[in-house]
Amino acid sequence: MANNEKSQNTLVHDTICLFLITLIAGILLGGVYMITKKPIDKQNEKTKQEAYAAVYSGAEFASDKDLDTKVADFQKDLTAGKIKTKAGEVLSDVIISEVMKATVDGKDAGYVITCSGKGYGGNVQLALGIDDKGTVKGIKVTDCSNETPGLGQNSANESWNQQYVGANSSQDINVVKDGSGKIKDGTVNAITSATITSKAVTRAVDGALLFVSSLAE
Repeated sequence: MANNEKSQNTLVHDTICLFLITLIAGILLGGVYMITKKPIDKQNEKTKQEAYAAVYSGAEFASDKDLDTKVADFQKDLTAGKIKTKAGEVLSDVIISEVMKATVDGKDAGYVITCSGKGYGGNVQLALGIDDKGTVKGIKVTDCSNETPGLGQNSANESWNQQYVGANSSQDINVVKDGSGKIKDGTVNAITSATITSKAVTRAVDGALLFVSSLAE
């Protein structure tokens, strides 16, 4: 009987200790999160603004509630598979995270967009500048960290992703592997051995262009 009581006491003691350790760890982690959240958010916002400035040079950017509503509605249609390219490709993996109005000298000049497509290892995120005529003015891949190093991560290379500049909403963009890609023909060259990543960027651009096109409807 004494041994049973001792075992029960030990179990209670161990349970209390485990609870206290978990509680203290949770408090400490919560404290670290609160301390680091603001600097991280500030850095992320700075990185985003720098990307927008790079893809739409000389413009200023502002959010718009009506635009936010249209983005949310369009994203629902994207996720549901209702948005397709002219060739019929479903863009359900595309995510449009943010759209802001771009103005130049106080006049509406287009949009800056954060969007992504599903690549080999995860989402490939990019920033786009699209003018009021529905033409891509600039592009910057902001996150391809889940793609294969030395292959898919080459989508961040400006010499590759700048081939999308000049694409417009009247086109479907197709990825080709033979090096013949020209945006005026609606084609871009694939990254060598990283066609999936190339198509992820292409789908994201297509989705963003279709969104801008929908605003004129």
